Amino acid sequence: MQSRGNARSKLKVLTMLIMLICCMSLVSCSSGTDSAAVQTASPEASAAAAEGTASAAPLQTPGIQNLTFHSEALDQKMRLSIYLPVGYSTEQHYPVLYLIHGYGGKETDMIAGLGLHLNAERLDQAGQIHPLIIVSPQMDNSYGLNSSPTYAVNDPGDPLTTYNGMYEDYLVKDVVNYVDSHFSTIAERDSRYIGGISMGGFVSLHAALLHSDVYSRAGGHSPALFLDDWSSVGGEYGLIRFLYPTEAERQERDPLILAKDRDLRGLAVYLDCGEEDSYRFYEGAEQLYTLLKDKGVPVEYHLRAGKHDGEYWRAHLDEYLIFYAGRTN
Repeated sequence: MQSRGNARSKLKVLTMLIMLICCMSLVSCSSGTDSAAVQTASPEASAAAAEGTASAAPLQTPGIQNLTFHSEALDQKMRLSIYLPVGYSTEQHYPVLYLIHGYGGKETDMIAGLGLHLNAERLDQAGQIHPLIIVSPQMDNSYGLNSSPTYAVNDPGDPLTTYNGMYEDYLVKDVVNYVDSHFSTIAERDSRYIGGISMGGFVSLHAALLHSDVYSRAGGHSPALFLDDWSSVGGEYGLIRFLYPTEAERQERDPLILAKDRDLRGLAVYLDCGEEDSYRFYEGAEQLYTLLKDKGVPVEYHLRAGKHDGEYWRAHLDEYLIFYAGRTN
């Protein structure tokens, strides 16, 4: 029991480092964003969303809005951060990019936090990308897995704890259905993309490999793809116990295994990582790249200068957006 307690403490320290690295980097990057562009539906809806008591009615105007909706899969009120492009009109229909935050992060990290909307607006105005809707859902520390039929926070009060629940169904079904039914989207797989950073990269690849009928493009940016070395995340009593508690569950969850067996026709994949990534996630990204390339899946992999932090991801937002919504795609 003592060894498990020590391991659990080590895991908390390690995950805290992940959270601090991601959150500090994203906060430092967000200083140049336009806070005036962030909207809520109304003061009343904003207050209700903050208390988690009611859903904010979505706006149909350009900019960023933060709202809540009820997830049937989780039976919880869940938060979304949504960007509608300049010139957004309900008379036009738009592709949608779902962008997933990292471990210890939150839904506002990806758009306002990284200033992604500014890159999208600049590239749109330059004619390099199609105008698109960007959605960043609350994913908690779940890795986007259907880990339990009922929602549960494993250690309430600890912001670094893992979350159980039907998170895959929440993301692939509830979030997509809500967005398609409340905004002017092109509700087809060819115009639906998913990507994420770190844990969010795992979530995005896992979802797209299992549901290539839902998404046509997937991106893993410094994706949390683990091989056999778990020393950086708590060792044998750490994250592996949550992510792959049994070998059978690993076979059903690990993107590196899913990529071997799934029919991935029509899916394009983008992978990248910093060569100084402290978790060495470039090793898993390189292995996935080789697997997908050998299967004939359109895939690209970029190993670039940089670390596992917001500075690295922010430096490459243009490349990410052009992969998802470039006019030459």
